[in-house]
Amino acid sequence: MSFKDVMGHEKPILLLQRAIAQNKVTHSYLFTGNDGIGKSLVALQFAKALNCLQGENPLDGCDRCSSCRKIDRALHPDVLLIEPEGQTLKVDQVREMQSAIAYRPYEGRRKVFILAAADRMAPHMSNTLLKTLEEPPLHTVIILLAKSPKGILPTILSRCQSIRFNSLPPQLVSEWLMKEKGLNENEARLLSSLSEGSPGKALEIKEEISEIPREELLKRWIGSKSFSMEEKEGWIESFPSQRENLHLILEVAKTLLRDLILIQTTGDQTKLIHSDLTEEIEQIAKQWETPHLLNRMDLLHHATWAIKGNANMRLTLEAMMLSWA
Repeated sequence: MSFKDVMGHEKPILLLQRAIAQNKVTHSYLFTGNDGIGKSLVALQFAKALNCLQGENPLDGCDRCSSCRKIDRALHPDVLLIEPEGQTLKVDQVREMQSAIAYRPYEGRRKVFILAAADRMAPHMSNTLLKTLEEPPLHTVIILLAKSPKGILPTILSRCQSIRFNSLPPQLVSEWLMKEKGLNENEARLLSSLSEGSPGKALEIKEEISEIPREELLKRWIGSKSFSMEEKEGWIESFPSQRENLHLILEVAKTLLRDLILIQTTGDQTKLIHSDLTEEIEQIAKQWETPHLLNRMDLLHHATWAIKGNANMRLTLEAMMLSWA
């Protein structure tokens, strides 16, 4: 794989290639954007372009020379991808990078260090990294990967060239899932709609989605006009206690509501996310008026954001379902 094979991210790639062409590659970069959208992939292709031995295209790797092949297999001595061991980076990982930075490239033109989850470092580790960024060797490029610049010290931000990676369009993610992972159209469309433009996230939630009873959610929860106290309590008790798992169910619920609204307003079956539930969606949509569905969507949206934050999950769900009724 090379720059030309990367899905999306044309603007970040153009900025990096322009830096190579103008001999203005800086010593430190900050790539920001959602997890799983391809930041580390682009960083590795950048490392390949900087160290490619063929020289046929100085702005991209050739994928054939020993340097490109070693980077692909994580065997290049001058290219190091440092990923968290668990939730956060460890002190020893940063120290390993600092130790390696002191030496000149072993067989490439540039040493490239890619530090994932840079926004999840402890303060003392950030200060250690800052010292490295203040006096980097000329032959070194350090690339920090982060979801957001908010978790990065201002002093580190000021020493990095920031490049923003936007989420990929759902259609692009869906096509990739079908082409590269062999998913059928229905599954790919559903996963892409919940992926937040991240192919990595789409794959992460693949197994979880298969365990969510979508038809039951549609018929007995999303599409139900009223709930008895026992039904309300039953639904709340059935939901997972972990915040992330509950958030995924609520996101699925939003896509089900979206399909109901789509059928209610346009009748267009071709754009349904849950196309395998077309018959059920059409039957339930006939029982509703559009303003009521839109109101339910608004309440669900606000509850989802509250639960994604730090709101009490049970109270939030109870309040939402009371408002639904």
